[in-house]
Amino acid sequence: MSNFLSEASEIQGELATLRQNIHKEPEIGLDLPKTQSKILAALDGLGLEVTTGKALSSVTAVLRGSKSEKTVLLRADMDALPVTELANIPFKSQIDGAMHACGHDLHVAMLIGAAKLLVKNKSKLNGDVVFMFQPGEEGFDGAGHMIKEGVLTASG
Repeated sequence: MSNFLSEASEIQGELATLRQNIHKEPEIGLDLPKTQSKILAALDGLGLEVTTGKALSSVTAVLRGSKSEKTVLLRADMDALPVTELANIPFKSQIDGAMHACGHDLHVAMLIGAAKLLVKNKSKLNGDVVFMFQPGEEGFDGAGHMIKEGVLTASG
């Protein structure tokens, strides 16, 4: 079995940078093109089956395990809140009236990290993994939209 802690440590810096870049440009609601673009760039080259939403800026990525007996779905919220950030940090929100006050920037970075680690250990997977990047969690029914667009049938 590979050493997940060691592998996670290797990508810690890039995940922190991704989180900070998303934090700087928070987007609210279902239309999150900048966040979606950052997610797509982070997933690029991993060999996942990636699709984007039609009615919203969602991202779904599927990792096919070596034995496809079961499917697990891992989810991260992507959207920010209509709040003004008062903290004086280097990666402070650059968008007036919007910030990642609920940690969705961190959710995205963690799910990207999970995707990278699981891709690296694909041969050990007994089934498929669906990575669901959901906009519109804060009152916009993003999950409902993604279900209508087929996220729950993405692996099949």
